[in-house]
Amino acid sequence: MQKTILSAIALAAAFTASAQQKYTLDVYMEGQEGYKLTLSYVQHGARKSDTAQLQPDGAYRFSGEVAEPVVAVLFNNNPATRFEVVKGGMFMPGPLAELVLEEGRIVLRGKSAESFKALPKGGKLNTEFAKIHSQELPLIAKKWELAKEGAAAHKNGDTARSAATRKEGSALDEKKKELRKAFIAKNPGSFLSVYFLTQMFDDYTPDTYAQAFAKLAPTWKQTFYGKWVANKIASVQATALGSIATDFTKQDIQGGSFTLSSLKGKYVLVDFWGSWCGPCRAGHPHLKKVYDHYKSKGFEIVGIADEKSSDLASSEKSWKGAVKQDGINWLHVMNNYGKEQLDLVQKYGISGFPTKFLLDPTGKIIFKQVGGGKESEDELDAKLKEVLGE
Repeated sequence: MQKTILSAIALAAAFTASAQQKYTLDVYMEGQEGYKLTLSYVQHGARKSDTAQLQPDGAYRFSGEVAEPVVAVLFNNNPATRFEVVKGGMFMPGPLAELVLEEGRIVLRGKSAESFKALPKGGKLNTEFAKIHSQELPLIAKKWELAKEGAAAHKNGDTARSAATRKEGSALDEKKKELRKAFIAKNPGSFLSVYFLTQMFDDYTPDTYAQAFAKLAPTWKQTFYGKWVANKIASVQATALGSIATDFTKQDIQGGSFTLSSLKGKYVLVDFWGSWCGPCRAGHPHLKKVYDHYKSKGFEIVGIADEKSSDLASSEKSWKGAVKQDGINWLHVMNNYGKEQLDLVQKYGISGFPTKFLLDPTGKIIFKQVGGGKESEDELDAKLKEVLGE
């Protein structure tokens, strides 16, 4: 009997999740006059944003429809919602108000200067979100105060206090993560559980992450968030040491077609980077030395750039400009080409830039590295020396 009831609930939820959901969001913020609110969310991998229409009763109204429930954030250009680090233009953004876009009317009420504290009302999912978010908000608020204090201390040369605020902030982050982990464990049938997992890959081991996902309701596994998590798990398994690297074909920087498996027989360093990534580009002088030293010994580098702009022409310009400026003369492809059909960042489970994979002549992954800096460079040098000699 219990199994039948659960199945009925799952089917009902599946029907709800698959239907187009029309929402209205009314935002009432004390002191908002003259400031702009922007609603932003990702629907099936595409970033969407909307500005509000002011209503006669003072509400800032957003309305639209989504294919399935999605978590959105509210940007507020009130100067009080950010901290001026450097006078004249360098700001540190504050936390944002969050809510779930779902069927029906949603209401947010709060004060403009601290709009992130507003809790959504309206709808089953927002009721559930407000309950856990109310537990998180004291941690978020405290961290924001610490971040501002730390930035001011750093500006004034008080490095000890600046470091202390970062440590305290990290401790608050850990408490927030534990709240969400506990929620996921206790509520495997919740939409929020699958959403939280999309934000928390680095907070689990690969095995416990997969276990947490396996316990979720089948309904939510079929959503965009669920498929994202499933792909993340698959990509981690595919890029484990000893695995054969996922083959791919992408357009190269000359406009031709490049296939990774065409390099079998060589040691290949696959380098995920972007023109926007400071640590990536700071590491290029070292990579140039490595390439010049080992290319005659059967070594190749394939740079896979992932650019931020959604405009392909703009991404291409930034990518090619960075390659030319940095003088990096190895093989290059850009993930943005055909990204909808083949997203290499997703396929390779990239969670930070730069990320490097060293493949042996059979295409097997024998080394993986996330991040840059001197320590990372030394680790790469040691591995290359091990397999290619001096």
